[in-house]
Amino acid sequence: MKKQNYTSRASRLFSILLCSFLPSAFSQTIPPDTVFTRTLMSVEVLEKAPESLEKTFSATTITRTDIQNNIGNGSINNLFELIPSMITTSDAGTGLGYTYMQLRGTNQTRINVTFNGVALNDAESQGTWLVNLPNLGSVIHSLNVQRGVGMSDNGAAAFGGSMNISTLVPTYKPFVELTTAAGSFNTFKNTITASTGMIKDVVATTVSYSNILSNGYINNAKANLNSLFFSTDIFLPKKQRKNFSKLKMNVFYGNEKTGLAWNGVPSYLLETNRKYNSCGLYNDDTQHYDNETDNYQQIHYQLFYDYKNSKKRFEMNIGAHLTRGIGYYEQYKENKKFSAYGLPIFIFGNDTVKKTDFITRKYLDNYFYGIVFSATKEFEIKEEHVLFLSARAALNHYTGKHYGTIIWGKYLDNLTPNYEWYRGAGNKWQGNVVASLGYIYKGLFAYIDFQYRYINYKISGTDDDLRDIEQEYVWDKFLNPKAAVSYTWQKHDIEHTAYFSFAVANREPTRSDLIDAKFGIIPTHETLYDFELGYTLNMNKFRFNANGYYMLYDNQLVLTGQINDVGAAIMTNVKDSYRLGIELVASYQPVKFFQWKISGTFSLNKILDFEHFVEKYDEDWEPDGFTTTLMKSTTISFSPAIVASNLFQFYPFKNFGVNLVTQFVSKRYIDNSQDERHILKPYCVNNLNLSYEIPKLKKVALSLFFSVNNIFNAKYESNAWVWRAVVGQEDYFEDGYFPQAGINFLGGVKVRF
Repeated sequence: MKKQNYTSRASRLFSILLCSFLPSAFSQTIPPDTVFTRTLMSVEVLEKAPESLEKTFSATTITRTDIQNNIGNGSINNLFELIPSMITTSDAGTGLGYTYMQLRGTNQTRINVTFNGVALNDAESQGTWLVNLPNLGSVIHSLNVQRGVGMSDNGAAAFGGSMNISTLVPTYKPFVELTTAAGSFNTFKNTITASTGMIKDVVATTVSYSNILSNGYINNAKANLNSLFFSTDIFLPKKQRKNFSKLKMNVFYGNEKTGLAWNGVPSYLLETNRKYNSCGLYNDDTQHYDNETDNYQQIHYQLFYDYKNSKKRFEMNIGAHLTRGIGYYEQYKENKKFSAYGLPIFIFGNDTVKKTDFITRKYLDNYFYGIVFSATKEFEIKEEHVLFLSARAALNHYTGKHYGTIIWGKYLDNLTPNYEWYRGAGNKWQGNVVASLGYIYKGLFAYIDFQYRYINYKISGTDDDLRDIEQEYVWDKFLNPKAAVSYTWQKHDIEHTAYFSFAVANREPTRSDLIDAKFGIIPTHETLYDFELGYTLNMNKFRFNANGYYMLYDNQLVLTGQINDVGAAIMTNVKDSYRLGIELVASYQPVKFFQWKISGTFSLNKILDFEHFVEKYDEDWEPDGFTTTLMKSTTISFSPAIVASNLFQFYPFKNFGVNLVTQFVSKRYIDNSQDERHILKPYCVNNLNLSYEIPKLKKVALSLFFSVNNIFNAKYESNAWVWRAVVGQEDYFEDGYFPQAGINFLGGVKVRF
């Protein structure tokens, strides 16, 4: 019996390590009376993997139940706020439309995100733009987040954390589910999901469609979001089935149209006009161009083959993927020079016109495709000693076009329709190979892996300011070792786990880092050395985890607080910097109808030597170089010292649930000058979610839900930017803050047949 127990433990731990990169094909739940259940027994343990993963690594898993209880108005931000050390923001102030996340003070371009094990980060910006996956929460099966570098993953380097989104899997029984909801800011949300169930023990399919409409909290920050999700599993016919073998196909289509709101609200207007949006305003703010919008569609195709041989303790996965994205954003440009668009000045009689108004579109047109592979073999070298080997690999290719057209302008009667004034392109190959070794003996677990990443990136053409941006880079020395060890012991029915991990990650600059570099300083790649030390206490009704981390950077790219002309953050390298903190997470469930979860992150985030550059202009706003201030031990911008959250879950009577979520974020500096004039003030926000399932309905499950976000109507800003300069002899700045909505509501009904 002991031998079987430890073999099962080995399988569990080895599955844990795979869960961050394998597709969701290994995460489904099959009723125990199914004919092929026996081949899935060790696979089904993945349902317990999140709990075990949190024992060994600083990780959190959001389950399907958590998602359903906290989805709020459909924003993915509601889910992210349940994760320790994570904070979110949105342009529209509601979480619908463009949303952003930060983990341990790092932004989303530095968080590795995989979608069923496939890299989701954009190859050039390295950001994860979840607006392109509308209503993602409705099709998430589970969300696993590892803080810090974590295990080696596909795609971008994890500099703040890594996240794997596993989508819904077909169910054993057929169903149809309809959800409709309405709320503040003219928000309407409708979703229909259906599953065929298992057909002849061979095929099962799930389809989901959703539409979300909202006016947004900020003026003209409207959103029209549509998505379609399709997933099908094909098993071998049971007469041929000796081992677990399956084909899985996922398709996710997203289409979004959102009003631009990336300029933010100037600080001097925060007290009088928090909803102000300068995007689209012209003629001294007296007129508004109504179609100043972002329009983008993206479709993900994924095909996986999964194989598992329980007798030989071997499993393999191979997948192919393609992501197609295309779209544009449209803007009204007031009083711009003809020369800025490569056009000659306009001569009208005796008058010379050098400036006019334009309407422009800037396009993205891209393909991202590749293959992923993993294989793992487990050995029992002697009783209670288990060894497993794993090999993983991925190869991806990205091609993207960046171009702009003029669709209207004064004095442009003879201009070619949709005149193209710039065109650039990006071509990026990236691959990684990982070899892993794990060892288990009783309560001891040891793990090492070694990742090699290769990137070849070429930028060509011109940018929107007509600069030649031709450049090419090869990063072929990204060697990323990782090691972890943990020990678990029990005493008086109380389980204790202590663990330590060390990981190295290397990360290349983004396209924006390279082409928007300030002051002639070309950014270089950065390296992170991540040390994690933790302890977990697990009792019958109480669980506690303390995780300390020390993230030491070489040439870290930090946010300057400035943004470029499309709202992307501008970064700069700093030689020596670190993040030092402790994360405390606890849960307590004294009775069945009440659970309490609480987390807090307390950190120091410092740059040891920072050169703060400020642009200089003369009185006529002609460039006049820049000033440099050398600063010692300054706080890294956008890095709060405290992030804390609290969750109360009540079930006061049968079928009725109450969730109260509280999040506190301390002060953050907008840039690295540590200037108290340019900060995001501390805030505390409370969200309430209610749900009730009506009992005693035959063949129909009917439930009601109601959410109140920001129940105490807190006035706060969750993001900002600042541009600073010296004009003549005077300090000058422009800024933009992003206020989030006050108290707002959403209620609806869900019907399942």
